[in-house]
Amino acid sequence: MQNDGAAFFARTHTVLRSTLMKRNLRLGLSLAVLIVSSFFGSSGLAMAQTYHPYAIPSYSTWQAQWDQDQYDRRHVILGMVVGFQPYRLQVQRRDGFVQGLDLKNGTVILPTGATPTPGERVAVVGYYSRGTFIVNRLIIR
Repeated sequence: MQNDGAAFFARTHTVLRSTLMKRNLRLGLSLAVLIVSSFFGSSGLAMAQTYHPYAIPSYSTWQAQWDQDQYDRRHVILGMVVGFQPYRLQVQRRDGFVQGLDLKNGTVILPTGATPTPGERVAVVGYYSRGTFIVNRLIIR
């Protein structure tokens, strides 16, 4: 009889220890996330909370920082026009890669009334969706 009690105690002890280890692991992970988030400061958290992949910047003119190659690479493509046809734009990026972009109904070309011509610098503003860059605005330099 005493062996049954000892076996029961051993099984109970093992289960409790396993449960406590899992709980400690969860607590440790939560603590690690808290430490990392506090390391980046509240400004990093605010940016992470307000950032959304479809929150497209509302640029309507060329931005000075673009000349220094400083831009949001998720929402802006900078380059030189290689070719333009209605609803189709080819842009050569700084690294030499030529990217074909499809324009949609409603794509705004700025300045209003302008037509992109080969050799002009452009900023293409939009977002990536399933590997395709969706063009919302085209700003000619």
